[in-house]
Amino acid sequence: MFAEFAEFVKNWGYIAVLLGAMIEGESIVLTASALAAGGFLSIYKVFWISLFATVFADQVLFWCGYKLGTDWLVKRFPKLEKARERGFSLLKRMDVFFIFVFRFIYGIRIISPIVIGSAHIKPSRFAIYNAISGFFWALVICSIGYAVADVIIEDDFDTKSTILIITGLILIVLILIPALSALIFKIIKKDR
Repeated sequence: MFAEFAEFVKNWGYIAVLLGAMIEGESIVLTASALAAGGFLSIYKVFWISLFATVFADQVLFWCGYKLGTDWLVKRFPKLEKARERGFSLLKRMDVFFIFVFRFIYGIRIISPIVIGSAHIKPSRFAIYNAISGFFWALVICSIGYAVADVIIEDDFDTKSTILIITGLILIVLILIPALSALIFKIIKKDR
């Protein structure tokens, strides 16, 4: 049974990462990263595949918004009206920062690139910010999945060390994202 599971993960794991990272795929990437810690997958392949998939999917959605706007989407899926309005509101208030963090915001990740595109943000500007944001997203999600699983898999597992590692990772994310955002804002202001 275990050999069959290992073979299944080996054959289909990377495809699952590719498809999962194209949508709100944190759970898929976290799981794949945990499986990488267990030796079933390569964490490097999981990282690069998830980075490519999230950036590619968001570029496609951006172009949909750029060329078609958002009305077609809301007419087809009326429940997205609230997410669309929230996305426009955040984009208006935060501009570039929103482009960097939308993939970390639950509930508006998929519609956000469409909203950004429909706001006619310069395509080259979005592509650069999307790639940078995708890199950090993949790095954070893969690191958390790998680190947590690595601690759990260890033979000398204890609850105290797990709590310390998880707390440390959360603090790093909470400090790293605002610090990087502030640095990026400084760079952007120099460009304007």
